[in-house]
Amino acid sequence: MHKLVLNETQRFLLRSVSIIVLGLFINQLLQTAGGIVLARVLNDPALFGEVNLLLQIFGMVSLFLNVGFNAALVYSFSTNVQEAVQDKFRLALIGSMFFGIVVSLLLAALSPWLARAYQLPSLQGALLISSLMLIFNSVINVGVASFSGNRDFGTQAFFMVITTIFSTMGMILGVLAPAGHNLLWGVSLWMGVGSLLTALFICWKAKRVHRPRWGGGIRLSQMREMMKYGVPVWAGNIAKAFQQPFLVMVIGASSVVAVGHLANAFRITGFIGIVTWAFMIVTFPFVAESSKDWAESRRRGTLCVRYNNLILYPLTLAICLYPDEINGFLFGTSYATGDSGTYIRLLALGVFFSSVGRLGGNILAGLGKTKANFWVMIVAGIFVVALVPFIAGNHPVLAVWIYTGGWAVSALSMIWFFYREGFKLDWWKAYGEPLLPTLAMGALMELGRFTGSWFGWFVGMGIVCLLLGTYYIEANPLPVRGMLRLKPSVGGRNKLNR
Repeated sequence: MHKLVLNETQRFLLRSVSIIVLGLFINQLLQTAGGIVLARVLNDPALFGEVNLLLQIFGMVSLFLNVGFNAALVYSFSTNVQEAVQDKFRLALIGSMFFGIVVSLLLAALSPWLARAYQLPSLQGALLISSLMLIFNSVINVGVASFSGNRDFGTQAFFMVITTIFSTMGMILGVLAPAGHNLLWGVSLWMGVGSLLTALFICWKAKRVHRPRWGGGIRLSQMREMMKYGVPVWAGNIAKAFQQPFLVMVIGASSVVAVGHLANAFRITGFIGIVTWAFMIVTFPFVAESSKDWAESRRRGTLCVRYNNLILYPLTLAICLYPDEINGFLFGTSYATGDSGTYIRLLALGVFFSSVGRLGGNILAGLGKTKANFWVMIVAGIFVVALVPFIAGNHPVLAVWIYTGGWAVSALSMIWFFYREGFKLDWWKAYGEPLLPTLAMGALMELGRFTGSWFGWFVGMGIVCLLLGTYYIEANPLPVRGMLRLKPSVGGRNKLNR
């Protein structure tokens, strides 16, 4: 066995992803801890539900911020730092703030209707206060995008954590010190203060590190160019983000029990979703940096998918093999009943299929091709919107099958987009070879089911086999991988750069 030696590109990728994973994991823990503190301080399910309703509405509205300016800024910093500092940062900030004001005015206009719809009068004032926070969040997103495009992922992860800390502290302060003895107003006010402080800190940091030119004219042609690039990414993210809440709402109309099972399944599979999320954040600027070098871009894209799958394959298989055991351990054996295992398996597969489209979309976005990201997300969501409302009432499990099937079709469409753009990855290296250690692990674990008291030992041997197998394929290229390694094609390169 050869000694495993990583080159500089591999070390940078793994180090950057590790930093982002750590940041996302800390964020998840902070949000969970904040929810626990909130529930214990309120000690009232009705009030707890009201606060979470406010947070859910604000979270959904926040999806519509920035209109792609942050994605365009990441690409600009990755490909032309001087232009980004001189013009693009300022234009992204102005454009994001403008649309942040538009979205905040729309939320303020809708607040009376939402308050009546939920029969919660205090919600109107809370949403009016929250609408101001949207403007601050627009600034935060631009600042974070500048450090992401500059590939300073440590600072980006730090900002992510700081944003969550201020937001969580504001939520708790709003409960402890409500504005005018109004709980929802207090939560909105203090969370807004947290957003303002975060925006000021990030702007100060961006000024100190990037030294952008704040003054200058507003060039509408450049802003249109940035929107042309960023809007498909923005719209694709919206199309992806709405699916899970929509699925829960539709199924919840007919089966509260199914919603409980589904919620636990989302919590379990959400942690493996962090893996692809981290790779997405790193992949975009990582590939964009080499977008003018065909061979290097393809190598970097293949590397991102490969390492994502080396982690995602075994996690997905473990969840699919032992859904009831994991569910019972985390939430109690009373929740590991009925169709709960089926929901967990389907959503785990959905996370894997979605990783193909989401990560692939970011690879092409790094090459200046953003339309694929939009259409791949639309393909996944159209099945949920068109079919689930008519099926969920009588067949909630089938509804989740449709959700997962939509992501499977989305994955196939992403591969088609790779061929359409003339940018074919090394498929064996990206998707085939990483599967081998996972299959070996799964075989040992399944064999252990028939050994009774030796089952735990076989699980341990499966994990050891996974680690050794991963080390082996990284240190010893398999012959078939060398046979299938693709070479840059002149035609593909010309098509990409046209």
